[in-house]
Amino acid sequence: MKTNPVNDIGSSKNNNARIIAIGFLIALALCAAAAARGEATNSSVDPVGNYRLISVDGKTVPCTIDHEGTIMEVQSGTFAITNGHCTSVIFVSVGDRKNIRCETHAGYKLDGAELTMRWENAGETKGAVSGNTFTMTNEAMAYVYKK
Repeated sequence: MKTNPVNDIGSSKNNNARIIAIGFLIALALCAAAAARGEATNSSVDPVGNYRLISVDGKTVPCTIDHEGTIMEVQSGTFAITNGHCTSVIFVSVGDRKNIRCETHAGYKLDGAELTMRWENAGETKGAVSGNTFTMTNEAMAYVYKK
């Protein structure tokens, strides 16, 4: 009986070609998955950490600022970002009242490098993380923090 080698499914020639084609498709799928993971890593950052207040409105802390007509000295500040929550603590002096601790809390959503913070009993603020720097503008004042 004659056989047609093209239709011979059990031939080693067809099996080798099929194995090579399947291996190529698997390698292609793995490369695509790795590239997609790399893109996601570059488009999103991990903001979690403790940051120290460096400047307010371009002035190095400690500094004196005018906030809505009130002169105050910003002595220091921190900004802690945990998984889904933020805590801001700033120490200020106003007139003869010294070392006033101002602490606020927020939940946040992360979109790439941008945080949208929803403050307890207050509004919403946007901030951004770039490397070890966290920046935000709140009540028309620019804050810069470093890890």
